[in-house]
Amino acid sequence: MAKVANYDTLEQIGNELYTRSAAGNLDFTAFQQLFAEARAVCGEDGDALEMFCPYAKPPGWWDWMTKELQKTSSQRVA
Repeated sequence: MAKVANYDTLEQIGNELYTRSAAGNLDFTAFQQLFAEARAVCGEDGDALEMFCPYAKPPGWWDWMTKELQKTSSQRVA
């Protein structure tokens, strides 16, 4: 299994995700942006993206996230 590229950056992204959610200002655009940043930092280790699961509750967020993950995995196979 590949290692996460930068745990410090992932921690910062996770903190921002939590802070925005706790403050009530985590909107879909911010969720998408933070997810994209985290995915770029993770490299091939997508397991670290689990931190987004509890925040993907609003309608459509989970579906969007899983589609993005499928895109990533299909690009690896090709």
